[in-house]
Amino acid sequence: MEINIKKSALVLVEFQNQWTERGLYHRLIRGQLESRNVLENTRFLVREARKNGIRIIHAPLVIDPERKKGWLARLTSGRVFTKNTWKSKFTEGVHEEGDLIVEGRYAFDAFTGSNLEQLLEDNQIETVFLCGFTTDQCVAKTMKTALKKGFRSFLVSDCTATLNHFLQSRTEKGFQGKVVSSREVLDMIGQME
Repeated sequence: MEINIKKSALVLVEFQNQWTERGLYHRLIRGQLESRNVLENTRFLVREARKNGIRIIHAPLVIDPERKKGWLARLTSGRVFTKNTWKSKFTEGVHEEGDLIVEGRYAFDAFTGSNLEQLLEDNQIETVFLCGFTTDQCVAKTMKTALKKGFRSFLVSDCTATLNHFLQSRTEKGFQGKVVSSREVLDMIGQME
């Protein structure tokens, strides 16, 4: 498979403390997060991608309790992914200065209300590798939109997690032929050098 490194990006959906540190959201995905080594795999993939010139784009969900936008913000009274709190901060070891950050997002699909499409177009990105939480919701919805918009898109299986193996497996089956491991992404990068 031929992929242009300069036109590729890792899109990290919600690599934020809300999912990866203490609390309810973390407990919901902890089993899959740990059994599949998601954080270690992602940190390694991000480091190697940066070394090889692949763009890193973060698609956080940040809710401003003073200006609740979207049903999730209203439903939770702005108490999740809360702006200016530890919950909305990036997971340690994934963000670095120079990475691109999606702004305006307020829905599960990282394209909704955000500048993600504009960031991809401005950086001439054709291929996206999606990582993040949860696989069957935010990651899957973002991937479906990316495919509809004509981006070559891959779900990086071992850099995603959800509530259980069944949901993970079902989501991956739905993207048959578009699911890769972090090792396969690194192999693609190696072939491109």
